[in-house]
Amino acid sequence: MELTFRSRHVPVTDSLREYTTRKLSRLARYLPLVNEAVVELKQEGGENARRFVVQLTVNCNGTYLRAEERGPRLLPVIDAAADSLSNEVRRYKEKVYRSDKHLKAKGAALAGKAAVPEEAEEEQEEETVLGRVVRVKRFPVKPMSEEEAIEQMELLHHDFFLFFDADADTYALLYRRRDGDYGMIIPEAP
Repeated sequence: MELTFRSRHVPVTDSLREYTTRKLSRLARYLPLVNEAVVELKQEGGENARRFVVQLTVNCNGTYLRAEERGPRLLPVIDAAADSLSNEVRRYKEKVYRSDKHLKAKGAALAGKAAVPEEAEEEQEEETVLGRVVRVKRFPVKPMSEEEAIEQMELLHHDFFLFFDADADTYALLYRRRDGDYGMIIPEAP
């Protein structure tokens, strides 16, 4: 598994890299398809503050799983984030296993579907003054159903999710409403 470190006010030493790599290596047990992970380390309030934020994002064959933890000491926060991500991976794998078993029981032919080529995720950060774009994310968009988009949005713990709706053959924005239901915005051509 390839690890990418991003840091803000936290020095990334070789021992920290080794520790994080050792903690995240156990993910391969649960999900061998994990091919890359992004480790974001941040110290809130600047260099003198004592509150660390660790965000782990894993790309598992096009599905992104994320865990974020905060605390006063860096290594225990990394441990907590790794444990949280392990739970996410376990839940995701169980859900995929149950859905595959369910589809096989109904006689659905999964092999008949054409695989969509995926490009590598590309993230780019850009920081400027307040009131402007401070971060730009680029990611491959694969066709999926509304149910798959809801599942992906929940796995990422986001309130919205942009995806290519395979049924409508267009882009759609899925969002969580205040009442707990979901809404969808579908653009129309002018």
